[in-house]
Amino acid sequence: MSDRPISRRRAETRERLMDGALGVIAERGVLAASVEEICERAGFTRGAFYSNFASKNDLVLAMFSHHRDQLFATVTRLAESDLIRDAAEHPDRLGELVEAAILSTTPRSRTDRSWMMAIAEMRLYAAREPAIRRSYLEFRRDSHTALLDTIEAMAEVGDWEFALPAEAVIEVLDTMYQSAVLQAVMTDPDGLEPDSAREAFTPFIEVMKAIIRPTGGR
Repeated sequence: MSDRPISRRRAETRERLMDGALGVIAERGVLAASVEEICERAGFTRGAFYSNFASKNDLVLAMFSHHRDQLFATVTRLAESDLIRDAAEHPDRLGELVEAAILSTTPRSRTDRSWMMAIAEMRLYAAREPAIRRSYLEFRRDSHTALLDTIEAMAEVGDWEFALPAEAVIEVLDTMYQSAVLQAVMTDPDGLEPDSAREAFTPFIEVMKAIIRPTGGR
């Protein structure tokens, strides 16, 4: 994945190709998703695809990067919200605020859920495909490091801390969040029932409430 700046027009083309791939991969998986089908869904030719991505593997890695950027944007909005400041002012309400923060970042639309389905399929593909496995593991490590930095900054503002080592917290966040999203997708595929999302995320919420405590709460 290259960090080289690209033109606005090319960025829009890449975005549309990734959007097209999103639906196809969510429905069929990476192996069954052909370049032709992705292009047809996005409204482009094979030439447009190969002008932006060297291969389907390159597309998959770009989609991981795009998903990371969306996640960081969501976390940044949360970090700037009143929920974090309220945690410092009302430590007795920390559990309630943790639950509100998690539910505020859960996927609400079918598009969000398609992204999560596609990401699940791409993770399985990365586990099977040696050509991108190392790149994916490096991407995952770097993403976890950046996410941890952001969360630790939020903890400092909110005057709370984790009851577990930071590295373990990130693994808990990643694993349980993905599991909760998939459970929500299975029970409510259209994302129309808030109670279904809350039920699917309850175990994740309870674990996070158990490992987050006010600073000095040892």
